[in-house]
Amino acid sequence: MNQHRVLFVASEVTPLIKVGGLADVVGALPGALAPLGVEARICIPRYGALSSVAMGETKNVLTTTIPWKGRSIGVSLLEGRLPNSSVIVYYMDAPEMFSAGGVYYEHDTEHGTRLAMERFVFFSWAVAHCTPRLSWQPDVVHCHDWHAAAVPAMLTVLGEQRHTVLTIHNIEGQGKWNAAEVLQWLGLPTGAHAALQPRDLQGNLNLLQLGICTASVVNTVSPTYAQELLTPQYGQGLEGDLARRPGGVRGIVNGIDTTLFNPETDSQLPARYAQDTVAAGKLINKRSVLAECGLTAGSGPLFVVVGRLTQQKGVDLLPGIIPDIMNHDGRLIILGSGVPEVEQAITTAITPYPTFCRAFVKFDAALASRLYGAADFFFMPSRFEPCGLGQLLAMRYGALPIVRDTGGLHDTVRDIRRHKDGTGFVFTEPTTEALRAALQDALRVFNQHDTMTAARQRAMRYDCSWSRSASTYVTLYSHA
Repeated sequence: MNQHRVLFVASEVTPLIKVGGLADVVGALPGALAPLGVEARICIPRYGALSSVAMGETKNVLTTTIPWKGRSIGVSLLEGRLPNSSVIVYYMDAPEMFSAGGVYYEHDTEHGTRLAMERFVFFSWAVAHCTPRLSWQPDVVHCHDWHAAAVPAMLTVLGEQRHTVLTIHNIEGQGKWNAAEVLQWLGLPTGAHAALQPRDLQGNLNLLQLGICTASVVNTVSPTYAQELLTPQYGQGLEGDLARRPGGVRGIVNGIDTTLFNPETDSQLPARYAQDTVAAGKLINKRSVLAECGLTAGSGPLFVVVGRLTQQKGVDLLPGIIPDIMNHDGRLIILGSGVPEVEQAITTAITPYPTFCRAFVKFDAALASRLYGAADFFFMPSRFEPCGLGQLLAMRYGALPIVRDTGGLHDTVRDIRRHKDGTGFVFTEPTTEALRAALQDALRVFNQHDTMTAARQRAMRYDCSWSRSASTYVTLYSHA
């Protein structure tokens, strides 16, 4: 007998449509909850970029209209299943609102921001209208990030007393717009309901703030980030709202799919390996990847970066240490995309070293697996990091993370220099000098074969599966 029925509401889900790590969480957590007696289903918009082939077989389980801008918009809920899974997905089908592109279809413009706000305000409003009409009724509505954060408030406006959870994956995205205009979209008068009254420091209606103020339970994706969010440095103007929550903000570290990400079975690796064969496997994979990337072989370590090329990720610190890597016959491969000026700084910094460094400004999941399988060290010098998946993947593949002491990086990586069970290198200040000091220590460990092998094995033993986190979410749903 199921303990809970939980409806996940989110903007993206792996493998159907993905912008970032949010999709991986929404795609993996429901399956991890199932053995614990939780039946979790997922609701996402049916974007134009979602083909019927990707969605597979679906059936229409609800047709209704949603009031919007003084008229009604037709909505259907299509029920399907997550690919290669038994998890049920509801696709919110409203072509007028969702048919253009993917999650976002115009970037970095005021018009694009407005379109995104309209899309996700409507999505939340439609979820609030449709949920009570489902034949399958959830005990808890679990909303993810700003795209779905207004659902608890909108359920309250409609008189639906529901147990709700809001998970903040990254507080930078909040969903802000002129309050009077948003209320006009909803067809509600100013001051219509107390649940819609909170305003942020700029006087905006802020979707994430609405969720913080109205959800039954609020959590984020690591215990340290939960504490950081209560400070002005990290709270992005919402630290006061978070601090006023009676139950506080809980922190639960994300996991990864350890079946999919497994160096013993990963078909992308030239040489698969286990803990007791990690050194030999890494050596074969390193030679293969260096040749694939057009780099010369060498006796030094391979450093990799896989992720977004942004200041948040701290990759703008890397150009300053590239000469140090070269001086020790090291190699550096960077894979990712992000902010144009950071991308340009990286490509400019590696230009003098064409046979030692390579940057791929793109996303390539297959190449990412090969890099994890080949790497000796993994850079993730983030200025802030709610949880981070890169360091978990790196440890799974026996690549030692070099990370800054913040958020989920603090909670998942133990410093080899301070702890016998260390799995990486942790530095405090977001400076090139601090990163260089960690790099120098990593180079020393690399040259001590037995110490390096033992550290790799400890990293591979780290439990980064969803099992532990899923059980904590079951407790969270009980609190909700």
